[in-house]
Amino acid sequence: MNYDLSEDQTGILGGLEQLIASLNIEVPKDAAFSAYSQRLDDELTEGGFFSVTEKEGFSLLDGALVVEALAQLPVSVEAAATILIAPLVLEDAPHPVAIVTGSATAPARFLPKAKVLLVDTGADLLRYDVPEGAVEDVETLFAYPYGRLKSSHGITPVSLGADQLTGFRRRWRIAIAVEAAGLMQSALNQVLEHVKTRQQFGRPIGSFQAVQHRLVIAAEVGQSTKWLAFRAAWSDSEADAAIAATYAQDGIPRFANDLHQFCGAMGLTLEFPLHHFTYRLRALLGELGGSSAQALAVADSVYAKKAGA
Repeated sequence: MNYDLSEDQTGILGGLEQLIASLNIEVPKDAAFSAYSQRLDDELTEGGFFSVTEKEGFSLLDGALVVEALAQLPVSVEAAATILIAPLVLEDAPHPVAIVTGSATAPARFLPKAKVLLVDTGADLLRYDVPEGAVEDVETLFAYPYGRLKSSHGITPVSLGADQLTGFRRRWRIAIAVEAAGLMQSALNQVLEHVKTRQQFGRPIGSFQAVQHRLVIAAEVGQSTKWLAFRAAWSDSEADAAIAATYAQDGIPRFANDLHQFCGAMGLTLEFPLHHFTYRLRALLGELGGSSAQALAVADSVYAKKAGA
């Protein structure tokens, strides 16, 4: 399955590719879990990429294409929440945006960089404007910058209303699937290069049929995640969003475990760059309640629609 990009989409991705090439982004050489590129963030802001879905004639799918391309990089920037979620629930356009479920003091991706934190409490959607000094870094293994609001800082949240939760969760599910698709593609590319050059028993390990079979399965998971994510961004429907997120989160554990196994020393060393993709995938694994919560959302959206038919 594939489709031809429109002229506008070709222009967006071509411009993004040129910007990335001009920055000469490389895999971080130090053994670091997290690599955030502030320089890339600044250039994307200057180039207007974070506001692509708000431009006349452009759509959520165009934004998803940008998010998926950025997720393929070995460094991270906060793009998905700003491009896919914030325009639906925020009147202004702050960047970066962090999102979390439950408590405002729970660890959140990108919060050390964020200007706004959106919290899904289960009963309401709250906005916290994040002043300087209000966040403490949280050390994790997930290859994203994590932080939490200091409970003593006394920031007063603004309620965006419980009626915003449905749309917020739908867009978050789309964001999970789109980011996962980009990360899977780069992780698979990294491993394919490795199995072509790494030899066992006098031949590349990629020449063994058992390895090839599992790589094909990994490629199928990555491509299916990609097209389900793009379909969800195109339709912006509850069912498509929940299906895409369910599939992505359900596929991450085996996908990541297989790719790590093909690369031998992963888990013992950070010099090999695969973790910049697979550890970010593991961060997405539990977001918004994980695959079981998304599966329940699939059932709610699909069967509720049939019951009302």
